[in-house]
Amino acid sequence: MKAVYAGSFDPITLGHVSVIERAFKLFDIIHIVVANNRSKKHLFSLEQRSSLVSRSIPEQFAERIVISPFEGIVADYINDNGIGAVIRGIRNATDLEYELQLEQYIRNTTTAETVYLSPYTQHMQTNSSLVRMFFQSGKHELASHYMAADAYKLALLYELGQGQADKKELD
Repeated sequence: MKAVYAGSFDPITLGHVSVIERAFKLFDIIHIVVANNRSKKHLFSLEQRSSLVSRSIPEQFAERIVISPFEGIVADYINDNGIGAVIRGIRNATDLEYELQLEQYIRNTTTAETVYLSPYTQHMQTNSSLVRMFFQSGKHELASHYMAADAYKLALLYELGQGQADKKELD
């Protein structure tokens, strides 16, 4: 079955990655929809966030993942791509309350079922807002504790204004 894990991933964290790893125990293919939420001021561009996601996915899952930068309504993506399940990460009661509201929207606009997964325990308090704060305050090294190593290196290049980087620059 195909599932979708959608979010702004600004930037993707080890908490997100742990949800993805857990989801692979349940689903054959996972579409990671990197959404452009116009109500948020993003630190990284849609293309940069998609590259950060790509650098964060463990190699053993590469053939089972589809990374899709997306501007629009996620329900349209779900319906257009025959997605059977929506993966949502839950860290705490606040997340659950928001996600239950979102589930009503998904239920009314698609045939997909919502599956809630929590990150691994060591990543329960990890969130993108915290990582963005580290980048914005110049405390880049603190962000490295919450991101996959390759993604952190690329995010650092983006944040320092060095633009597009290829794999050689990250080694």
